Amino acid sequence: MKKTRSIALFVAGALVLFACKPDPVSKIPALEQALAATNSSGTADSLLQMYQEAVKAHPDNHGANLHYRSKAAELIFFRKKDAVGAVRLLNEALKHDGAGQNLSEPVAVLARIWHAYQYKSTPDLSRNPDDIDLMRANLEKNTLWIDSSLSRLDKAMGGADVDSKEDAGPFIEIAEAYSTLLQTSNPDKYVDLLMQAAGLAKTTGNPNKSLQLYYNVAEKMPMHPKAPTALFMMGFIYENDLKDLDQAKKTYEQFLKTYPDDPDYADDAQNALKFLGKSPEEIIRQFEKNPQ
Repeated sequence: MKKTRSIALFVAGALVLFACKPDPVSKIPALEQALAATNSSGTADSLLQMYQEAVKAHPDNHGANLHYRSKAAELIFFRKKDAVGAVRLLNEALKHDGAGQNLSEPVAVLARIWHAYQYKSTPDLSRNPDDIDLMRANLEKNTLWIDSSLSRLDKAMGGADVDSKEDAGPFIEIAEAYSTLLQTSNPDKYVDLLMQAAGLAKTTGNPNKSLQLYYNVAEKMPMHPKAPTALFMMGFIYENDLKDLDQAKKTYEQFLKTYPDDPDYADDAQNALKFLGKSPEEIIRQFEKNPQ
């Protein structure tokens, strides 16, 4: 009887302790705030552990777990530089928690990793072709959610008024990653994504990135209706942002050779060449001498 009573007391005590143990979900907001304030590696590790424990504690809470796994994958990839671990976690999240859920968050993180892979900055992932294939398959299967993630980021940035590189960076990465999946299947959307990302890069003070994105349109899709705009913008960036007048001259000349009758930019390219390198005062004097 005493032994039975002792077992019962032990079980009751264990249940009380279990009931009193804090839910890991309750610790997450404070840790997220602390990480934002301190950017501490120790805090990041603790937060990563809480995300993982929250998923284990509530295995059937698929919507929340999709969010926790996505945030954990961000920490694993961007802080720990573990692309393989992050991709596997996201692929697992989509498989186990994705049904019927909003997938814009995990797909956005997956697209940013795909972007890094495209630029060969994930050597560990490059050695794992099965993970790459599954990542691409998940992205191609969820393009509507990539669109959703871009819309969400655009809204968060404030649309055309964004001026922060930090805010623009994820949008540009996702748009560029998305474009690599569409060049053959949907060239118009491929161009639209690159043009939007290029404009955003220029607006937020990243002319070299903008130049690269416009180049992808001008050189890879020269017959597309927006290719003249992309090529002209390359000359404009060389001239006004990078102050590389030699490259600006070559680009404007290339524009006039390729699109001599373009109704939107041919005159602008000719005028740009005419006034290239001249100060406003010199331009005014030139107009006074020859107003035509």
